[in-house]
Amino acid sequence: MKNSKKNRKMVNMALAVLLAFGLWFYVINVENPTGSANLRDLPVELQGEFQLAEAGLMVTDLSKETMNVKVTGKKKTLMKLDKKNVSLAVDVSSITGEGEHDLICKATFPSHISTDNVTVSSWNEMKVTVTVEKKGTKTIQVRGEFIGTEAEGCLAGTVTTDPGELELTGPEDSLARIDHAQVQVGGESVSDTIVEQAPVVFMDKNGVPVEDLENITSSATEVEITVPVRRVVNIPLTVAFQDGGGATSQDVTYEITPSSVTVAAENREKLPASISLGEIDLSQVYGDTSYSMPIRLPHGITPWGASSYASVSVSLDKLASRQIATGNINLTNVPEGYAASLVSPKLYVWVRGTPSQVSKLTADEIAVEVDLSGAALGDELQRLPATVSLAEGNLKDMGIVGTRYSVALRLTPSS
Repeated sequence: MKNSKKNRKMVNMALAVLLAFGLWFYVINVENPTGSANLRDLPVELQGEFQLAEAGLMVTDLSKETMNVKVTGKKKTLMKLDKKNVSLAVDVSSITGEGEHDLICKATFPSHISTDNVTVSSWNEMKVTVTVEKKGTKTIQVRGEFIGTEAEGCLAGTVTTDPGELELTGPEDSLARIDHAQVQVGGESVSDTIVEQAPVVFMDKNGVPVEDLENITSSATEVEITVPVRRVVNIPLTVAFQDGGGATSQDVTYEITPSSVTVAAENREKLPASISLGEIDLSQVYGDTSYSMPIRLPHGITPWGASSYASVSVSLDKLASRQIATGNINLTNVPEGYAASLVSPKLYVWVRGTPSQVSKLTADEIAVEVDLSGAALGDELQRLPATVSLAEGNLKDMGIVGTRYSVALRLTPSS
């Protein structure tokens, strides 16, 4: 008896559900009354951005990125609508200037649904505020940086990136804050060349990351960064000195900067013990001076971040120099029929040696010879080279400094 009542109850419930469904089906498909529906979180899309860009403008903000829309229409039609087939768009092509602009979104329904059968209940709710700013472009440099450590005997070379520049597009005010892009790569005890893809960070002119950047479009967000790493060796630099002017290499104090050159070593056994910068003629060194000399590496040796030149500072502080005016000038090979006359009867000559010898030297111990065999005939003023020497004897440890001595003279026909 109890089971019979339970069965009748279940049958009645099923009949009720079936009746309700039939009534609902009748109302929807036969009566089809008018109703309303809320479509939630519909994304707002932009239209007309191309025309805006042609005017040098761009959208930088929307007051609403999604929107809830209330629509009315026949129940049967409303049942077919959802966020997958209903779209919202705001047309910005008519905007001609910067600032905030209030526009009305347009709703688009599926093609098989007539707009006569469904309408938006309140167009005021479809209003959206569009912020427009000037659009600009800017090319910035990409700077790579190695922030790791090299293994012993290895050296990281110049970091390069590909691409080396980025093209940015965005609001002019935001672009003005960006100076360059930075990309970093690291590692501990690195012994091999690094090649990686790494993200870029926009930096200001002080090297600080630029924050709160919106609406910036870059030609690339990642770049390939290369850090060449090679095994290196330092080779000392040397210089030779040619004796002259009363000085020998034993009298010279010198310093080479840099003192060595760094090279990439594929086979260390073939590297020279040192690299010579060349030779300095001491007869041309008048006092403490510096020379910039090129670093010429042997064929097959690759420099590694090396300077092309080295500075050689030379000092002869052990010796003394003195300028002496001598009138002991001998003119030889004077053209026949002419007489030679010096503009100045004396020639100033630099001599160098030990302080005691230099202080005792007299002008008569300096000989000057001028060969006139190549002189121009006539009475015009001319300058001819002079050969300067010291008298023999106790002056063997002294010398003449410089070789480019000359005298001014005239040739006149002899009577």
